[in-house]
Amino acid sequence: MLTRRKFLKSAGGIALAAPLGIADVAAADETSAWFRNPLGIPALDEGRMVGGERIFDLALQYGTSHFINNMATPTVGINGSYLGPVLRVKRGEDLHLKVTNRLSEPSTLHWHGLNLPAVMDGGPHQVIPPGRTWAPRFNIHQPASTQWYHAHMYHRTGIQVYHGLAGLLYIDDDELRDLQLPSEYGVDDIPLVLQDRAFNQDGSLRYMSSMHDRMMGMMGPVLLVNGTVFANFKLQKPLTRLRILNGSNARIYNLEFEDRREFLQIATDGGLLAQPVPMRQLVLAPGERGEILVEFSPGEDVMLRHSPLPSRPRRHGAGMMGMMQNMMAMNDAPFPIMRFDAGQAMVATRKIPAQLVTPRDWPEGEAVRSRRINLEMGMGMGGGFRINGKSMDLGRIDFRVPLGETEIWEIDNDSPMAHPFHIHDTQFRILDRDEKPPGAGEQGLKDTVLVYSGEKVRIITRFEHYADPRAPYMFHCHILEHEDAGMMGQFVVVGQS
Repeated sequence: MLTRRKFLKSAGGIALAAPLGIADVAAADETSAWFRNPLGIPALDEGRMVGGERIFDLALQYGTSHFINNMATPTVGINGSYLGPVLRVKRGEDLHLKVTNRLSEPSTLHWHGLNLPAVMDGGPHQVIPPGRTWAPRFNIHQPASTQWYHAHMYHRTGIQVYHGLAGLLYIDDDELRDLQLPSEYGVDDIPLVLQDRAFNQDGSLRYMSSMHDRMMGMMGPVLLVNGTVFANFKLQKPLTRLRILNGSNARIYNLEFEDRREFLQIATDGGLLAQPVPMRQLVLAPGERGEILVEFSPGEDVMLRHSPLPSRPRRHGAGMMGMMQNMMAMNDAPFPIMRFDAGQAMVATRKIPAQLVTPRDWPEGEAVRSRRINLEMGMGMGGGFRINGKSMDLGRIDFRVPLGETEIWEIDNDSPMAHPFHIHDTQFRILDRDEKPPGAGEQGLKDTVLVYSGEKVRIITRFEHYADPRAPYMFHCHILEHEDAGMMGQFVVVGQS
């Protein structure tokens, strides 16, 4: 049984012990050279219908996981030892979620990507004390999409998510059903939660053991997919839908198959795109989701891997900031993620629709105001993680946003590294990146956008359905260590001005 003492020990108390490298992990797992560990598929939870509500019972709890053969790793999870079930809901339904905290420390559970009342958001203000149950209720307004949920305890988000407090949430609707996309859960509709982790010699998770971890965010040499190390998925159908979440604390993935095969992106954070978008690489920052269709032929054996991110012009070219950029470039080495084995795949019969849906949009001319968001970080005295010159303060409201008015947010990254920027309660559209239209794969609904160093990204959105002048939502960098260190702000949605 994992106690709080063991959890805290795994989270840094033995950080001076030598870490396990990827070679050590491979040596400890005799199947690793061939990526033969069966991919774990999270349990599917459709709740129960009572009085017109779909009810879910969730428990935050300690556990023990065995990522590396028989080495016991203290973890936390939701209804299990590590991660949580996939919650499946339908557009238009009323949800009632009963979240019990069985940990010995406070936590929260944030519904990332959902439009919902601020008091139901699960951010830093909706704290669940140990032994207590939090029971939010809200309606699902949004179209079919892949959302997720995770701990959002201020100053503890990084460590709690790192040890397992996260899971996926699927929204279904009639439009999705009519498209007849691959939809058999665990067969041709596969969730992939990508996470990188570091381990100590005793198998415990290693968290925040260096200045690099604090400045760049926590990254590790061992890749987990749905909590599986050296994962292998045996395909049962050749046309497969992968719902991919970058669930890492800080790592950005540039996903491709080792044979550079083409695949189709069909969805972003907020739902389906207008048409399938052919591509060979998909970049996902922490918090982002992407859905892709991949076709395999019988007998194929293909690795999904990370490829170094495309190089970009540097805004900071000298001094400490330039050194940080060089460090990031050196760390961005290619590595394998998981293997797909199509030895049992059947002959394809399903057709891929040429048109999907019409994603929500807001004409730029409807915007009544623009807001400036400046992402800043520094080192040494006077440094830190800030937005618009301010570090996070739970007692300060940064913006008052009128309900139902269209706004443009200009996000300017004045720092030496890329930051994924996330807004609670809404989905948005990307207008442009440095005055250039976004790529086809980013022309859908989003709630998290990667903003590169020196880049300005403009997004457009409208906050709808819920206003509360007392209860704030968050906006923040989704590198969890940056969020915990202060790169976060708050806004309230108020009645129209």
